Amino acid sequence: MKFINSPTESPENVIHKTYYSQFMACDIGYNIYLPQGYNETDENFSVLYHLHGWTGNESSEVWTMEKIYKSKSEITVFPNNSPVIEKYEKLPVEFMFINELIPHIEREYKTITARRGRSISGFSMGGGMALNYAVKYPDLFSSVTAYAGTYHHYYHKDSNTVGADPKKANELYTDMMAEERYFDDGNILCLIRQNAEKIRGSLNINMHIGTADILFCDNEILHLYLDSLHIPHMYNIFEGAGHELNQIL
Repeated sequence: MKFINSPTESPENVIHKTYYSQFMACDIGYNIYLPQGYNETDENFSVLYHLHGWTGNESSEVWTMEKIYKSKSEITVFPNNSPVIEKYEKLPVEFMFINELIPHIEREYKTITARRGRSISGFSMGGGMALNYAVKYPDLFSSVTAYAGTYHHYYHKDSNTVGADPKKANELYTDMMAEERYFDDGNILCLIRQNAEKIRGSLNINMHIGTADILFCDNEILHLYLDSLHIPHMYNIFEGAGHELNQIL
């Protein structure tokens, strides 16, 4: 794993930077988009943290996400958040992101250092991480957008939702709800249930998924579970879209 991955060419107002990780004892890369007018005002800005997909890095999605962050007057941060690459299988990405990167951003930039000023998004692996962090730390983020999130790792290591026939989503969901192992401590379903009161009505949840995506059932099951707990969320289905970020933005 390379901890620092500068883009070959950066979009307008996107800068590649690093922060020092005390845990890893090295610098870690990130890209940051500073909106128009950032340098001409004393105003503090909201921050969106976007987590990349599997095998990606901090520069993988800065161009793909350009139309999203350029349409908003907020800072957007692209961390290097790869947890399982090469020999770093147990890299503590969650600790580094929550306890090192976020404090670094809030020290170095003009940000709103409150829940209302933080949101999180991600694609694929990063989408699963984003939603997992949002429900695990409901006092930290006000909004989450998961693009084709990968959730089977958070359901159970033996979950068989990947590549399943979309027509079997309800059957898979019913079977999962009957097994206690899917509600172990730390499991995303357990976290949602435990924090349901804090999440319901206060966390803005958006999920995007394509009908041709191998992770469709992963997403359908989480959607059904949120519905069962009466937790409001936007569930956006893109007919015929596969596992491609640019197809579901």
